[in-house]
Amino acid sequence: MNRTIVILFLLLMIAVIAAAGYFGFSTTQEPTPTPAPQTVSVTTCDVQQTVTAPGNLVNVNIADVNMPTTGKLSGVNVRVGDQVLAGQTLAELDPVASTQAQLDLLEAQEALEDAQKDRTVLDYPRATDAYIKDLRKKVNNQKDVVDELETNYRHAEDPILRAQVLASLTTAKEELVRLESNLNWYTSKPSEQDKTNADSALALAQAKYDAAKAILESLEIKAPFAGVVFAVHAQPGETYQGETTLFTVGDPKALEVIANVTEEDYPLLTLGQTVEVYFDARPDVTVMGKVDRIIPERIEGDRPLYNIYITLKEIPDGLADGMTADTAITIASRDGVLCLPRAVVRASSGDTTLVKVWDGVQEISKEITIGLRGDTNVEIVSGLSEGEQVVTR
Repeated sequence: MNRTIVILFLLLMIAVIAAAGYFGFSTTQEPTPTPAPQTVSVTTCDVQQTVTAPGNLVNVNIADVNMPTTGKLSGVNVRVGDQVLAGQTLAELDPVASTQAQLDLLEAQEALEDAQKDRTVLDYPRATDAYIKDLRKKVNNQKDVVDELETNYRHAEDPILRAQVLASLTTAKEELVRLESNLNWYTSKPSEQDKTNADSALALAQAKYDAAKAILESLEIKAPFAGVVFAVHAQPGETYQGETTLFTVGDPKALEVIANVTEEDYPLLTLGQTVEVYFDARPDVTVMGKVDRIIPERIEGDRPLYNIYITLKEIPDGLADGMTADTAITIASRDGVLCLPRAVVRASSGDTTLVKVWDGVQEISKEITIGLRGDTNVEIVSGLSEGEQVVTR
C-alpha cells in the first residue's frame, strides 16, 4: 500500500468520525421554537359607523317685539342684555293709545256678565206649589176688583166720581197685568229653544270679551317668552308707527346645531339618528343629540353640501349662537358583538376574508365572515371565537 492511499484512508476515517459526532450531538439538542407573532385578541365591543359633519350653533328662538299701534312710548323698562320673564313689560304706551281699548273691554265685560245672568236664570227652580197657588188667588181677586171698578165706572154719573173710579180702574188693571205676568213666569218652564238662544248669546258675549281683551293686551309691549334682550331700538318719549321693531328677545338656551354634510354622505342620513357633538368652546364636554331636520337643498358654493339640523339633549353653560361645533352622526351600529380592530381585518368588498390565528405554536389561516365595518372596529359574524389571537402583521 503506497503512501497516498494511506493518507486518503486516514482523511476518510476522520470525516466519518466527525460526521458521527455531529449527528449524535444534534439528535440530543432540543429544537428552537418558532417566535410568537404580534397578535390582538378577539373581543366583544360596540361597532359604530359614523359620518362627520362640521357646523355651528344657531339660536332657534329669537323674536322681534313690535310697536302694536302708532303712538308714543311713555317709558322703556329694559336694556340690552337684561334677563326678562315671559310677559314682562318691556315698554309702556302713552295712556291715550289704550284708553279706547280699555273702555271697549269694560263694555264687553258688562255684556258678558248680563248674558251669564240670563243663562243662569233658566236653570233656577220657578217657585213652590203653595206660592203659585197663592199667586193665582191674588190674580183672581184682582180680576174681581177690576170687574167691580168697571161696573162702577159704567154706572157713575157724577163726572168727578167717574174720574176717580177711572183712575182706580187703571191702577187695578196695571196690577192685574203684573200679577198675571208673574204667574206666567213662575208657572212656565224654559223651552230648549230658550236655553239654546241663551247659550248662543252667552257664547257671543264671551267672544266679544275675549276679542276686546286681546286687543288691549296687544297694546301692552311685553316679552313673548323668558330670555335675554338682544337688541333695543326704542326710546321713551318717541312716537313710532305700528309694527316698528322695538326689541329683539332670544332664549339663550334655545340652541341647535346646523351642520353640513357632503353629497356622498347625504343618502346615509335619516331623521332621529344619534349624534355626538363637540364644541371648541367647551372641549371638556360631549353632548348627545339627534338628527331633527334634513334640508334637501344644496348650499350655494363650490362644494356640494347640504344642511341638517341637530337638536341637543342638553345645553351646557358657556355656549352661544354662532359657536363652532363638530359632529359625529351614527349611521349604523352593532352593540355587544365580536369584533377586531379595523386595521387588522383586511377585507375586500365582500363579506369574507382570511386572517391568521396563532394557536400558541403556529399560525393557522381561517376564513371569517364580517358584518358592519365601523370607524375603528369590524363586526365578526362567524369564523372566530372570543379570546382567539389574530396575527396583526
